[in-house]
Amino acid sequence: MNKMVQLQEAKVNEIAKKSKKGFTLVELVVVIAILAILAAIAIPVISNTINSSKKSGAASDAQTLELALKEADAQIVAGDTSLYTKTSTVKDVCDKKAIKLDASVSVGSKTYNLVWTTDEKCVYLDKSSGSGTEISSGKTYTVKKAISGSTDTSTIVSFF
Repeated sequence: MNKMVQLQEAKVNEIAKKSKKGFTLVELVVVIAILAILAAIAIPVISNTINSSKKSGAASDAQTLELALKEADAQIVAGDTSLYTKTSTVKDVCDKKAIKLDASVSVGSKTYNLVWTTDEKCVYLDKSSGSGTEISSGKTYTVKKAISGSTDTSTIVSFF
């Protein structure tokens, strides 16, 4: 009887040794390798999405300023001086419309400058003089005037 108890205990100990819970080193290395591959795929995709979002936001901000300047100019031309006069500046328009713009925006390794083009558009171009490529569409425009953002003290009438 004593031998039988010893045999049972030996069997139980052998089973307990074999049923250790946990991961082997190989399993852990495989999981880490899979995570590294997924990260290598995801990081460039996320980076491109962020850059695209910055470009779209900058283009939208420039269009907002363009519309505000055109509205202000239309009011001045119409003789409505309740909001703007011939001496009103870009800063005045930005303050009244609560527009906050930067004179330049960096996307990736490129810097785009806020400009007013010869065909009366407000855009971010890769150059602040001459002609340049627009931030979101890639169209080429000729610069009429550089804009120094929300603090620009150029008069509205100087744009038109």
